[in-house]
Amino acid sequence: MAGAHSAVRLRYARRYAVGGLQACALSVSASLSVACQGATPPAGTTRDSAGIRIVETPSAARATAPLWRLTDPPLLEVGAVAGAPAYQFHGIEGTVRLPDGRVVVADAGSSEIRFFDADGRHLASHGRQGEAPGEYRRISALGRGPGDSLWVYDFGLRRFTVLTAAGEAVHTVSVGSVLSAVNGVGRLADGDFIVREEWSSGPRGEASTGLVRYPAAVARLTHHGTALDTVALSLGREIVIMSEDGRGVMSAPLFARHAVAAVHGNHVFVGDQTTFEVRRYGAGGALETIFRLTGLDLALGSDDVRRATDSLLGGAEARLRPALRAHYTALPTPPTRPAYGPLLMSDGGDLWVGASDAIGTPRSWTVFDAAGTLRAIVQLPDRFRPYDIAGDLVTGTWQDELGVEYVRVYRIERPEAARASS
Repeated sequence: MAGAHSAVRLRYARRYAVGGLQACALSVSASLSVACQGATPPAGTTRDSAGIRIVETPSAARATAPLWRLTDPPLLEVGAVAGAPAYQFHGIEGTVRLPDGRVVVADAGSSEIRFFDADGRHLASHGRQGEAPGEYRRISALGRGPGDSLWVYDFGLRRFTVLTAAGEAVHTVSVGSVLSAVNGVGRLADGDFIVREEWSSGPRGEASTGLVRYPAAVARLTHHGTALDTVALSLGREIVIMSEDGRGVMSAPLFARHAVAAVHGNHVFVGDQTTFEVRRYGAGGALETIFRLTGLDLALGSDDVRRATDSLLGGAEARLRPALRAHYTALPTPPTRPAYGPLLMSDGGDLWVGASDAIGTPRSWTVFDAAGTLRAIVQLPDRFRPYDIAGDLVTGTWQDELGVEYVRVYRIERPEAARASS
């Protein structure tokens, strides 16, 4: 793949420029020294530094922000405990509501992309287990593309598949093997793809054990698959590396911080969850805006770890719980909790930032507009995970108490909109 090694060259060039980016306590924002020099400005301010817009909002402002909720009951629910296989889901990895009301679901368990009409009736299913075009080994993401296209990312094959709005597979693009564990993030307005490393190995020849975070690239892949280059560098997933029988074994600690990213238009939003900071880049890698929420208490105590462990083990078989508890108790924990959770973009350009949650899907989301201004707090139903936000509609997945998956569409209730119309 021509140009493929540029992502790695840029990644390590940036790493050494900031003097040891993999240290757990060091935020990648330190690499933005040009933008962050000088005294910290008062909370709630906007300033420009070296052409970068920095928007800082005090965390206390969330207490007075408009509160959005989702309609109850949902406008649409698709799923079943028993019956036709098309309505039974096994590992949903993405949902999209199309402009005509159809709902598209990526079901990893069946390796299918399923289409339902606006009333929830099954229309068609495309895909199956395999490696040929239109087949999948391990679906991990689904999203919108330019025009009326869709894209599917296959984590197992490290491959994007482009679909028409009717579900026909028309194009595939492979990421290649330059980067480590890679997931699909989105597709730019110009058709290129954005990928994110879940984690990466350390620099060549460097061996580490214990709690580590290595640099991870957010990279742009041309829509023809001819070049891969870094848009942004972040800190990847926090992991614990232990030595067993002379080989390294990787485990995920509780409260691990991750690199997260989202795409809107030709902009890429990146964060590392160390502090509440999200950075907006142009597609070429130019840092444009930094969104910050200041004054958060990220202290992580023993009670937090105990409660998270209890929650994690709640669904495990009783006979396995002692060993699992011993495993998690022995793992080191990060110095602080993640400052936030996943990122999600609305079709209008709002940035939704999920609250940090050691276990499960966050219920509370903080919404910023395209300029970085705090817009609202959104409260979601318990066990609901949003995937797609279009206009006033949120499409995602919900699980019942037994873990059965359903696709739901909700309408956003905005109190300020109701007051404006009255």
